[in-house]
Amino acid sequence: MQKLMDVGDVFESKEYGTIIVGINPVHSSFNEIGDKIFVRTPEDQELELEVVSFQVSNSSINKKMVGICLGKSIRPTDIPLGSVVYSFS
Repeated sequence: MQKLMDVGDVFESKEYGTIIVGINPVHSSFNEIGDKIFVRTPEDQELELEVVSFQVSNSSINKKMVGICLGKSIRPTDIPLGSVVYSFS
């Protein structure tokens, strides 16, 4: 598994469901985001989640801003801030 990001924000969209957002200062490509991701919460709970879609953009400080849509299968309250997101590849 490869670390993708720390979760900095979690919110719910009526249309798209739960979305997690974070910054990744290292990766230039996010091809490793596949159909599933692994999330470890600060309480060491482990979640295997399906990725509906993701978006990557550059921040003003040249870091990668990442938004991962998880759909309606999980609530935002189930993913606390500070959780860590990993890829399976």
